[in-house]
Order: sequence, then structure tokens, then C-alpha cells
Amino acid sequence: MNSKMNRKTTRRVGALPIGVAALLGSVALPVYALAQTSASSDEAMLEEVVVTAEKRAEGLQNIPIAITAVSSTTLERAGAKEVGDLVQLTPSLQFGTRSTNIFIAMRGIGQAGQDIGSQSGVTVALDGAPLLNHFMMNPAFMDIERVEVLRGPQGTIAGRNATGGAINIYSKAPANTNDGSLSVTLGDRERIGVKGHINRAFSDQLLGRLSFQREEAEGWLKNDFIGKRNNDTDIFEVRGQLLYTPTETFSLKGLVDYTRDRSDPGFAQILGRADPARPTVPELPTYAYPQNDPENLTFYFNEPNRRDVESVRATAVATWELSPDVTLTSTTGFIDHEIDLTDLDVDATPNTNSRFDWIGIYAQQTTQELTLTANLGERADIVAGAFYMRGESSEPLYLSLPTFQNYLVYLPEETLDSYAAYAQFRYQLTDKLRATVGGRYTTDDKSYEMTSSVAGMPRVSSDSGKFSAFTPRFVLDYTPTDETLIYASVSRGFKSGGFNTLGDVSMPVNRFNPEYVWNYEAGLKTMMFDRRLRMSLTGFYADYSNLQQTVFRLNDQTQVRFPRVENSTSATIKGVEFEAEANPIRGLRLTGAVTYLDATFGFFCNNDPLYPTAPTSPSCVGARRDGELLPPGAVQLEGNALTQAPRWQSNLSAQYGFPVTDSLNLTARVDYKWQSRTYFDIYNNRQNSQAAYGLLNGSVELASADRAWALLAWVRNAADERYISQGSAGSGATAAVTGSLGLPRMYGVTLTRQF
Repeated sequence: MNSKMNRKTTRRVGALPIGVAALLGSVALPVYALAQTSASSDEAMLEEVVVTAEKRAEGLQNIPIAITAVSSTTLERAGAKEVGDLVQLTPSLQFGTRSTNIFIAMRGIGQAGQDIGSQSGVTVALDGAPLLNHFMMNPAFMDIERVEVLRGPQGTIAGRNATGGAINIYSKAPANTNDGSLSVTLGDRERIGVKGHINRAFSDQLLGRLSFQREEAEGWLKNDFIGKRNNDTDIFEVRGQLLYTPTETFSLKGLVDYTRDRSDPGFAQILGRADPARPTVPELPTYAYPQNDPENLTFYFNEPNRRDVESVRATAVATWELSPDVTLTSTTGFIDHEIDLTDLDVDATPNTNSRFDWIGIYAQQTTQELTLTANLGERADIVAGAFYMRGESSEPLYLSLPTFQNYLVYLPEETLDSYAAYAQFRYQLTDKLRATVGGRYTTDDKSYEMTSSVAGMPRVSSDSGKFSAFTPRFVLDYTPTDETLIYASVSRGFKSGGFNTLGDVSMPVNRFNPEYVWNYEAGLKTMMFDRRLRMSLTGFYADYSNLQQTVFRLNDQTQVRFPRVENSTSATIKGVEFEAEANPIRGLRLTGAVTYLDATFGFFCNNDPLYPTAPTSPSCVGARRDGELLPPGAVQLEGNALTQAPRWQSNLSAQYGFPVTDSLNLTARVDYKWQSRTYFDIYNNRQNSQAAYGLLNGSVELASADRAWALLAWVRNAADERYISQGSAGSGATAAVTGSLGLPRMYGVTLTRQF
């Protein structure tokens, strides 16, 4: 088979007859594995993985993008239960939480603000609908078909703020079968969980699927001052889907999902000194309470830190095959996401200094996308589309002091209207050489209002802005053999500007500008040794301008630190990613990845509130930010590492399965992830960082040969490693690092019955 025929075969996969495509998951074609015909004769061969990263079903090896695809089986055996667990399986991905704040970073690029006014540089999409803000971006996995992780700017097809990358999650769609499953999980910390699905073919034209999960577990973080546990599990989710295919050329899939999560995360814990020379409050001689004990996950604070999350999600996907070579898809999405946080401890001690009585985070979004895919003869194809998002967000916040109820009240609201049009054209220049040209034009129209009061003094502020950009992409890819792809690409990414909705209301509105990136990338993808080894190697250089970053400014009059979102002048990210998957012998599968990342700021002057009296760096004398001179003490941050950007990252998985008897199979799996030091602030304060560490997960599954039942024993963080998930350095005489610890060791068993 020559390369041209291989490309034509791939395009036919992308243009499956719509009736067949609907059975595989409608137009989004949830991910599945397409085995080559010859693979059936040798189980050691790697299957052809089919993804939909470019709006059509194509082989993973055929797409000139750095992409990792994770199947539902791998997610289950690796113990990946939510987006944050993907760091165990994919390169260049970082994840952390602090209360409801979600910090996702890819290749060193993540989110700037911690409020409704900032968007993440890594987008997460559920069944084709991108999520509005970072508070929504760690959904639990339930009845998932596959996850696709795209690295680097995705400014053409998946262009919604994706300067760092995109994570696309696809639910298992209704199938033309009558079956179901039920899983029961028991584990430590009184864990009990039930999940399953029922799939029904009501007729040849109407298919349905109902999925559900319910899980509870005792919290692993102990508050021994009030006798409560945080970081517990209390989640319920149910999803219903219908797939209607009245003709061979039309299908309509509807999905409704409801989630209720009453898990109470820790808000913030004192983890150590921000400055080695300054003791924290618990270290003072006058401190009358026991010391925190992070090693034993025991802390002392006087508020319960409660959370209640409720989310309703609906998606409708309509697909028309206008001709054998032309398909039109409409994807409509709606999400109503509500978070209520009450009784939050501010100072992370038993002292009754202050507390957040209530923080609400309410987001409602509607999205509409139209996508046209067409094969233009033997050598060319095109994808074109239009996208619209309407987002309405609010974040009421009430902070009280012992002597002043509702001392601080913030009532911010933001409205977003985002419009985009995109197109990508591919042309086969020769049998082995293909060119791709694409582009997207995006306009984000934002309006912001803030009603607030400080010590009873009301304030009102507002602002609005329109942010637009054109983000092109150019690619050349070459296939010297049927099993090898070499590519080089240049692409531009854009993340919208906006307004910091939790800033200092005594100051003018904190407006920040869009960030931009030009990304230069070259890659190699190949299959070797009779399809027993799959490898990819990617090198990239990203040149960022106006990179959005969170800084903390000290108000000289109130002596209170407030977060600000500001634009650094520039940043460069250079790196190499290597991925491999091998089946050296029958039953043994090895996967792994290594990332080297050099992510540093360019010229960037700013004040470190931890050291307010530091001398001004000579290169920062006269430096301006937002048109104003920086106050004395500005330091030069050029050369500092970006946050959540470890220089080295690696992951390795090994899975071995073999028959125990004619009717029983045993599969053992281990997953190990390691990373070098990671900084959590732009000043590269080693006190506010996580030293190099590794995490080990494992599982053993005993299953019947037909997989009618399976018993899975699993452990996560088997070595019970203590590590910081996310941290923030304070200021003042008792400056502390506060933040969140990562998951400790967890173990359990899951029994699954297929029927």
C-alpha cells in the first residue's frame, strides 16, 4: 500500500456512512480502536487508534498534532477518575487544586486568575462543548469512551482560549445492543461506590443509554480542632442519551447529565514558611493550639469549609450527510453550573480572625457550533465552521470579621459573547507530501459589573471590552513509509483579555490584555517492528507575548494583599516530548513518555509582596505596568521558570495479561509518574514549590474470558507520598505558604458485572 492510498483510507474513515457513524457515537465519533485486518492474527500488534481531534475520524498516526488518546479501559485500570488523574498517563500535563480553584497547565501554560473573569489556557470540552471557566474543568469520569489530550496551541479548530492545549472528553454513546453493567466499589476510608449503565435498542432507528454513579468516602484530611474531615467524596451523577437515526444520512443525539457533588475540600492549609527567616503563626510562642501535622494529614482550624456543587448539562448533536463526501454537523450545548461554599477558614488556624461566610460561583453557558467536513476529490479536503458561546457568570463573596459582619462584600458579574469562524484546508501535494492551511477569527465581547462594600462603604464599578484575533496554522507533513509521519507546523494561539473580578475595589478596574503565542513545532510518528512499537517525538518552541499572570499587590493604605492579573512582556517555552507504546510479547504492553521543558519569562518586572522593601532591580528602574510606574522594590523576573512547569516529567505504565485457566484471565498494571521541582509563583520562591517526587499506582484484575464479570483490586499513591498540589505564598511578619496536599494512599476493590 503506498502513502497516497493510506491517506485515502484514512479519509474514508472520516466519512463513514452516517448510520454507521451514529452507532459509533454520532458525529463526534467517540473514540474507538480500529484494528487492522492483519492484527487479528497476532495479538502483540498495536491497534490503529482513531481520534476526532480535527472534526473527522482519523488514525492517530495520521494527524500532525502532538496528541495522546486514553481509552475507557485504560482509565479504569489506571484508576483515573477525573481530569486531574490524567497527569499519570499523559506528558507535559500538570494539575492542582485549591478549594474549588482548578489549576491545569500544559507545557507550562495554564490559567492566570482565580475568578470568573479569567479563562484557562487549557480548554476542557465535554462531548464537543468547551467549558466556560476553570471552576468546571475537573469533571468526574463516568461511562467515558475516550479522552483526547492535544498539546500546544489549538487556535484553528479547537480555538477557544487554547494557548496551552485542549482536553476533549467523549461519553460512550448509545449502541445497537441490549446490555448493561453494574460496578460496586469498596475501599479504605469507608469508601463505597456504585456505577453502571443500561443500553437499549428500542428499534433500528432509536437507541438509548442511561449511565449513573454514586460514591461516598470519608475525608482524608483531618481537622482535629472541630472533629471534621475534609476532602471527602460525596458525588451523584446520572446521564441519559438518545440517538435517533431516521435515515442513513441523518442522525440526532441528545444528552442530559445531572451532577450533585457535596464533597467538602479543604480551603487552604498552612504548609510551611514562605520565608525561611519568618515563623508562621503556629510557630509563635503565644500560639495556644497544637501544631499542624501534614505527614499524618492532621490540621487545626475553626471552620468546617463546606461545599455544594450542582451541574446540569445538555448537548444535542445533529448530523447530515449532504453527499457521500460532505457532512454538516450542528453541536448545541447548555450548562448550568452552581457552586456554594460556606463557612470557609481564611487564616487556616483555630483563631477567629476572619472567615468567608459564603462564596458562590454561578456559571451558565450556551454554545452553538456548525461544522462542515468535505472531501474535495482525491487530493484535498476541508473543515469549516462557526462557533458561538454565551456565558453569564457571577461570584458573590461575603467576608466577616469577629467585630464586623460582612466587612467585605463583592458581587461581581460578567457576561461573555464569543464568536468565531474557522476553516482548514489540506492538499496532497504528492503521494507522500501534504500541506495544511487553516485559520480562525475570534471575537470575545465582555462586560463586567461590580457592586461591593468595604466596612459598609459601597462602591460600584464596571467595564467592557472587545478582544479579537486571527490565529492561522500552517503544516507540512511527509510520509516516507506507510507507518511513518514527519511534520512541521507553525501556529498562532490567542487567549482573550478581560477583567479581574476579585481585585482591589479601591483601585481602578484591573483590566488585562489578551495573550498571544506563535508556536513552532516539528514531530515524528512511527510504527516499527511489525506494528509492535509506536513512537512519537515532538520538538517545539513557543514565543508568548502579553502572557497573563497572577501577581499580588500590597495596598499601602490597607496593608491588604489583593490578586491582580497582569501581562508579562514575553515568555519562551522550548521543549521535547517523547512517547512510546510497545507490545514486546503477547500480553505485555508498555507505555511511557518523557518531557523536557524550558519555560521562562522574558523581561518582566514586578514587586514581590513577600519582600516589599527589596531594592529595585537596576533593569526595572522606570519600568511601567498598565501605563503606571511600578512602585519601588520591583524585581526582574527574566529567566524565572513559569509556574507549573517542571523541567523534567516522565510517566511509565506496564500492563501484563495472561490466562489463568480457559475461562479466567489475570491482568496486572502499574503506573508511575515522576517530575522535577515545580514552582507555584512567578518569583520562584523555593519555599512555595514542590520538590521532585514520584507517584505509583497499581491494579490487578481477575476477569472471566468473556468479561461478563471482573474483579479489580487497585491502589493509588501506593508509597503514600506527601506532596503539594498547589501553593500560595503569603506576606507580612508571619508569612506562610498555604495550599493543598495531593491525594494520599487509597486502595479498594471493584466488582463489575456485564449483562
